Amino acid sequence: MMKHKKLLGALLAAYGLSFAAMSMAEEAAAAEPEPSWTFPTTISFVSDYIFRGQSQTWGKPAAQMSVEAVHKSGIYGGFFASNVSDHWLPGANLETDLYAGFRSVIPKTEINYDVGAIYYLYPGADWKESGFNPPAFPAGTTRANRLNTGEAYGSLNYKWLTFKTGITFTEYFGWNTNNSGLGFGFAGDPSAGVTGSTKGSYFYELNGAYEVMPSWTLIGQVGRQVINNATGLDITYYKAGVSKSFKGGWSLAGTYSGTNEPDAYKDFLSLRNTVSTSDVAKDTFFVSISRAF
Repeated sequence: MMKHKKLLGALLAAYGLSFAAMSMAEEAAAAEPEPSWTFPTTISFVSDYIFRGQSQTWGKPAAQMSVEAVHKSGIYGGFFASNVSDHWLPGANLETDLYAGFRSVIPKTEINYDVGAIYYLYPGADWKESGFNPPAFPAGTTRANRLNTGEAYGSLNYKWLTFKTGITFTEYFGWNTNNSGLGFGFAGDPSAGVTGSTKGSYFYELNGAYEVMPSWTLIGQVGRQVINNATGLDITYYKAGVSKSFKGGWSLAGTYSGTNEPDAYKDFLSLRNTVSTSDVAKDTFFVSISRAF
């Protein structure tokens, strides 16, 4: 009987210590304050960098990185970088984007919103690096123009659907009548081109990300980019794919991208050498592998 009492006492003591330890751990976790700032970071490799239906890398792979600083109030700022091609973006080999905004939830709803602005930067890039020799212009005019572009945006999200729209407050990637006007630069459609300031170009798109089972997500997008004061350059784009997430923040995705393929982007002449061509808005399949930290 004494042995049984000793055994029972030992078990109770052990369980008591276990419960006490668990309780202390739970209290410590509950007492740990929410960090004011978080810094999500993602590194990715893609077989083709597609932006609104158009290849930014002339159909070649890209290495990409994004870093955000997110405050618990909803304020955030971020940085994105990727290699790009000077066949499509004259004088550019690197894209570096800076963005900032505010994310929150509409009170008493399940609708999230996000408003902000992004500035696309292409260090050293300029339309004067283009290999084209456009028609003569009046004295004092030049095709030189930076590609850097500012864009304000906003989005609404409900569960797995997100609607996003935005408008440029600068010229659209440096396009103007001196470097992308009617009659030159768009071999697939000689009647296409810019007729005035491209400031105020806008886009709208619907995005979906639906988890069909744990770690498997269907992704989709359909959108429209409208170039202000331009003919034959607007583009409708879409994509559909699936992504798989793994332990350690890894994910793998396969995506089919397509557009309405405006003639202006077919057999697009290289802005580097005016000899190479590419259908920059053609339908294509690309894969990506990412690691989130």
